[in-house]
Amino acid sequence: MRRWLYHWIDPKGARPMRPALLLCALAFAPLPALAGPLPAPELIGEITLPTGLSIQGVPFGGLSDLSYDARSGQFVAISDAHGDAGRPRIYDLRIAVENGRFSGLDILSMQPLSGPEGADFGAQTHAGGVVVDPAHDRIFWSAEDDAGAGAGLFVAQNGGGAARAIPLPPSYASQGRPDHGVRSEHPIDALDLSPDGHTLIAATEEALAQDGPVASYSEQSPVRLLMLDSETGQPRAEYIYYTDTIPARPTKFDGPASNGLTALAALPDGRLVTVERGYAAGVGNSVRFYIVSTKGASNVAGEDRIDRIRDRPVHKALWFALSPGMPGIAVDDLEDIAFGPVIGGRETMLTASDNNFNRHQATRFKLFTVDLPQPMD
Repeated sequence: MRRWLYHWIDPKGARPMRPALLLCALAFAPLPALAGPLPAPELIGEITLPTGLSIQGVPFGGLSDLSYDARSGQFVAISDAHGDAGRPRIYDLRIAVENGRFSGLDILSMQPLSGPEGADFGAQTHAGGVVVDPAHDRIFWSAEDDAGAGAGLFVAQNGGGAARAIPLPPSYASQGRPDHGVRSEHPIDALDLSPDGHTLIAATEEALAQDGPVASYSEQSPVRLLMLDSETGQPRAEYIYYTDTIPARPTKFDGPASNGLTALAALPDGRLVTVERGYAAGVGNSVRFYIVSTKGASNVAGEDRIDRIRDRPVHKALWFALSPGMPGIAVDDLEDIAFGPVIGGRETMLTASDNNFNRHQATRFKLFTVDLPQPMD
């Protein structure tokens, strides 16, 4: 593991920035209130790290998920770096809040991820989600191998060492067919643990190939929420979650556009927060945060193909949204979410965007204060 300290602070702060880099750290008013399932969060700052930042010769970026380790007080970020950007890796991060605003971000260390038996992940492997389990000193993550191995879940002791693969249900495998299993480029990106740590929760960005279409302007995508026993890796339940349709059309007729589930986080009362990220060329990104309940939904565990007429999906309700053109808020390729420490008596939530190692994008960290529900009895 490589350790160092790189520190970014509010430009108005007293301490120097190491190294000197472009930084945006602003405080904002509460987001527009909705008649939603939870009170509207308050954005208390954003820190932006530019593409091109290199640490120990390794480019920083490509962040595809976040997790918070309450034991250490640090966040873990996973990078889906591949090809020329290097191999998949995780970073340890620490945030600072001063006078009620997001004032600093430390990059503490970097650790390359190793596969089963300590094998290096190849240049064609993309990392997806990550979650830390401090109670058992271990870390879970997901990855996709473009070379043909498909999507996978892994667990290893925190701090390094060989990983153990967690088998996915047969419905997630291609079985040698292009119309079956996890779609290429739409891997397991969303990952978290239940509040008691007993259940690993995972979801793909779009539907399994045999379950239904990817999101379009007219159709939603039926994604599976997979619940696994965190000790044995055995499936406990699966539920159907319908994404939104693509929220905007590109400015050019043949321009790309998409929408998918990019992150999730477990709430103390057993519900989930999901993040859907939409994109349309010439318009930009839009991000919607939903509160999800599995109560009353059909358990489709063991079904190779869902029945979209019979199977009841989970219930989702819009919490808040970030859209292009919102005053003072930069909306980018937001893929990461994690609830963090209690600061000044308020719960916090950190989000991050994926810069895709593109010089026209940046890695943006946004910190919110939130009012979370009480834990289940």
